[in-house]
Amino acid sequence: MILTLALASTGILHAEPRANERIALALSGQNCSLHRQAIAKTLSQVPGVIRIDMDLIDGHILIDRIQDQRTAADFQTIINGSLPSDAQCRAEVMESCISADPMPPSHAH
Repeated sequence: MILTLALASTGILHAEPRANERIALALSGQNCSLHRQAIAKTLSQVPGVIRIDMDLIDGHILIDRIQDQRTAADFQTIINGSLPSDAQCRAEVMESCISADPMPPSHAH
């Protein structure tokens, strides 16, 4: 009984699920289309990523993730670090109007 009360008071027993959040990154450069599959594969292996959409908006990556897992800058670094040094493609954080609600997790990858 004491253990149950302790777990409940810390939120472990009845933890509320964290909300999903969408991050938008723009891809810029001449040969980004050559790296789409590698980028998607890299992102799909990042813990907390629920869904990746590279088709909804041309030249952009929309990443649905568990809130408070990683920042947009983290994803920018992950993508840019995974590209070959001679790739003429870079990911940049979007601080703009792509604010559509995250897609449900049932449509993952």
